[in-house]
Amino acid sequence: MKKFSIKKAAILLSIISWSSLFAQEKVGDTLKINEVVITANKHIQSIGNVTQQVDVITSEQASLLVEGNNNLSELLMYTPGAAVSVLSRNDANWGTYGGIGPKYATWMLQGLPIDGFVDPMSLDLEIIDRVEIQRGPASVLYPNYLSQDFAGNQSPLAGTINLIVKEKVDRQETKFSTSYGSYNTLNSQLYHQNNIKNLHYFAGINYEISDYTNYGTEGSWLNMQKNPEYAKTKLYAGATWYYGEQQNNKVSVFIQNTSQTGDAGRVYRGFAHQYTTINITETTHLSEELTFNAGFGMRFYDRTWQSSHFNVIDSLDANDGVNQVIVPVDANLIYQQGIQTLTMGVDYQNASYETYSDPLVGYNTFGNKATAYQYGLYIQDELRIGSLIARGGLRYQTIKNNISLLGGNTPGEPEKDFSRLLWSAGIKYHLSKNMALSANAGNSFMVPGLKSLGGTLPITDQGVAGKNGQLPNPNLKPESGFGVDLGVSMNLGSAMMKARVYHLMIDDAIVENRVSENPSQSQSVNAGNTTSTGVEAEINHQINDHWNWFANATYLSTKVGNDLDPDQEGAEIPFAPDLTMNAGFTWQSGFGLKIFPVVNYTGTYYDNSSKSGRLAFTPGLVINLFAQQRVVSNQHINFDLFGQFYNLSDNRYEMPWQFQNTGFSMMIGFKISFL
Repeated sequence: MKKFSIKKAAILLSIISWSSLFAQEKVGDTLKINEVVITANKHIQSIGNVTQQVDVITSEQASLLVEGNNNLSELLMYTPGAAVSVLSRNDANWGTYGGIGPKYATWMLQGLPIDGFVDPMSLDLEIIDRVEIQRGPASVLYPNYLSQDFAGNQSPLAGTINLIVKEKVDRQETKFSTSYGSYNTLNSQLYHQNNIKNLHYFAGINYEISDYTNYGTEGSWLNMQKNPEYAKTKLYAGATWYYGEQQNNKVSVFIQNTSQTGDAGRVYRGFAHQYTTINITETTHLSEELTFNAGFGMRFYDRTWQSSHFNVIDSLDANDGVNQVIVPVDANLIYQQGIQTLTMGVDYQNASYETYSDPLVGYNTFGNKATAYQYGLYIQDELRIGSLIARGGLRYQTIKNNISLLGGNTPGEPEKDFSRLLWSAGIKYHLSKNMALSANAGNSFMVPGLKSLGGTLPITDQGVAGKNGQLPNPNLKPESGFGVDLGVSMNLGSAMMKARVYHLMIDDAIVENRVSENPSQSQSVNAGNTTSTGVEAEINHQINDHWNWFANATYLSTKVGNDLDPDQEGAEIPFAPDLTMNAGFTWQSGFGLKIFPVVNYTGTYYDNSSKSGRLAFTPGLVINLFAQQRVVSNQHINFDLFGQFYNLSDNRYEMPWQFQNTGFSMMIGFKISFL
């Protein structure tokens, strides 16, 4: 791929900045969309006035979506460009974003990065005010995430998902809900919110227990001999203090701890995980034109599990674990005057990661031990000139890895540094009050994750029965990415139509290659020049106060390029389905009944890039239904009965690594709100 030089990037930014001297007019929001977003430019603005396509899922909309695996990534299932593949209620989402794999879209909480594999399993839906999904390159204003677990580092090349936490509380409310359903699953929640003058706060607890069920295919390496029981406890709290003459300055604090315990359906296959998330954010309006934002976070990921050898009588081999701590920091200044918005900032991450095993000898042996540091400087200028919106930005990013142990051994190269200049640009032109065209482009880079380099198994365990995990590959090279998209938005009165065409390209792409099925082993490899071309189309129609319907479709053409390995050359990107489609409607009656049926179709995808050794999966149709009846409603209390029906078609499709969808399940319960 031809590199974008520093000189060209500087010229691009200069042209956009200096053109503000000749601009005369600021464009209004010509598309009649009520949502405001902050993700695209780190300041509040109308969704119609950003060059990127952004989806907004409000808390009310999210409450209608059936999450069959209690994973926040399932909120994205019905949006264009996203294919969700959550392996089980206690496993991560291995779906794809933009057809380029699960690690090419970052997740954020209030603008600070979180882990796209772990945190959607951990965070509670009740904390969210809305979800903002920016489609397309986002690597200037937002950094990579330095997670080393699962697929390793995560990059915002295909976009970013921002979970916006509740801040302003409009009334006092206490809610209690409980539901019971399939697999003897019991879920209970208690939530309270209130405001005391300038202080707005909320707190809650979510507790769930379940016998669950066998989520492995016949003959799976999971070898479940009983129901895989689990228990989850989520404790969370948030508070926002508004201050200043106009009370437009604020400091917000959020904390959540999730405890997840259980087993994988066999003796000596227990697990106990602790996830803690802390966010502190601050916004100060220094003047009418200048705003200062800062954020600080801490993410603690502590996972432990038993490794065992099954036979006539199971035997415990070891207690294994991973400890990971990541500290993200961000500070920026936003200058707004007339037609111009200039954003400048710095961000930083500190990550520590270690894997260990207690082989029943009374002490731990460490497999991988490392720390990583990331520094970023970024600037973006945006102009609104008549009907044209133009933006351009630069980021200089440095990542440093300090590796103490790799696969239990001292590495030959303990320190590795990577630096890149990244860029992003976009334009949007309003052809009329009801139609706009947009184009965006940008690049990214991603260093190999420690798990990809060092694996969770020594290379000598390749093919050994009972040794399930990831094999090491210390010869991995960094990836370089490029993305471009073209979009159109049309307002047809009560309906909104959008379409987008995009192309993503990765040089030296790192993909997960399935080495063996039984035992279940994978290995990260550089797969040459990898590309994904997608076409998205969607419509959302608000017929009246009672009826709303939507439909969308995404077609993907993906290709792995690897001249060194004919078996991979021309193969499709793993986990990227060729076609996804969604359709559904919401109906609200005048007597308190609300129903939301939705259909999801996912086409064919593969588990790895080896044409001779890969497996094909076609999930097909999944039909979900949410129904709620309000029984009591007055100024003091609301009482609702609800039902969540997942996979009504009982489609028990197979997934990678010998997992399968467990088919139809349901939860029936009630919710009572004291106002």
